[in-house]
Amino acid sequence: MSITTHMLTGATGFVGSAILLELLLRTNDPIVAIVRASSGQTPERRLHDTLEAVAQGFGLDEAWRSQLGRLRVVAGDITAPGCGVEETLPAARWVVWHAAASLQYQDRHREQIERTNIEGTRNTLALASALGAELFHHVSTAYVAGRRIGLVAPVPGDLTLVNNHYERSKVIGEQLVMASGHRYRIFRPGIVIGHARTKYALNYNGMYGFLRGLIKFRDVLDRTQPGLSTRTVVQMRCDEVGELGLVTVDEVAREVVLLAQRDAPVGIYHITNPTAPNVAETIHTLFDLARLPRPTFVNDEAGYSTLDRKLSERLEFYRSYLVNPKQFCRASVQDVLGEESSPGLALPPEQILTFGRGYAAQVEAERVDVPVSR
Repeated sequence: MSITTHMLTGATGFVGSAILLELLLRTNDPIVAIVRASSGQTPERRLHDTLEAVAQGFGLDEAWRSQLGRLRVVAGDITAPGCGVEETLPAARWVVWHAAASLQYQDRHREQIERTNIEGTRNTLALASALGAELFHHVSTAYVAGRRIGLVAPVPGDLTLVNNHYERSKVIGEQLVMASGHRYRIFRPGIVIGHARTKYALNYNGMYGFLRGLIKFRDVLDRTQPGLSTRTVVQMRCDEVGELGLVTVDEVAREVVLLAQRDAPVGIYHITNPTAPNVAETIHTLFDLARLPRPTFVNDEAGYSTLDRKLSERLEFYRSYLVNPKQFCRASVQDVLGEESSPGLALPPEQILTFGRGYAAQVEAERVDVPVSR
């Protein structure tokens, strides 16, 4: 009988690198990572540098290094037919993990979003078919829920309810997986933040992108008129009693690998925080980190000032997280993992501060751009 071999896309990304480390530490199986060359780096060097940074950031001991003999790096690009893989891959019981994605959302990036999240998924599925893969693990997002409210069941997304091109592309990606004929598990993480213990994050999207937008807005105000930011209280549309689906990257990786190891049924799994924080409290904390007065929450945008609209435009991608209050049903996860499922991580304001403080300081010091992972 052939041995199980894992194939992973997105291994240099935030979630993908965490999954790769989890597979190295929790299994004894061979792993193939499909990695693009980038910025003059070979795929091997690019992945090695990523794993070094993430393992150190997570505070891992040296045990992961002893497992690297099971890891093979293959040059490829999910946006190319066959994922651009030219090497001959051996016969095996292949299990595919598709974690590569674009996190862009704006109209001007639509072509790149679709090329990565839709065509990239189609190409990865085709490669899985060519290899005769037994299982296809697809990393999506809980926010394919779009404008749904209340308790969101792990059911297919609805294209009529999406908020932006990113959500649309992820719904279509899921549809491709479900229609492919492969046995599949679709994993839907919430808004992924840094490691629960060390707070380390490889890429700064999601909550961090929101914080960066606030800091940039403050800078614009103060360039317009020194001290203006301290006197400006903006209005923000927000459901004050809703939850913000923040989940740590280590818990995402732990749960998806455990679900695979426990042979979870074909289906959809919400990889979310069962003790997600309150939206209003979290937004207040992020405004504090950005050194802006806390906003006034409103139910609609009818009374917005020019400055309110400017901030809303800057934070366009994140607006859907603040309205249409929802909770994500985790019954399918709990049915499989039982007591091994995540107990959740309480994220009161003081915890949010610890996750955001380092990045806020980095933005203040360097004015860095938010990286996009694929």
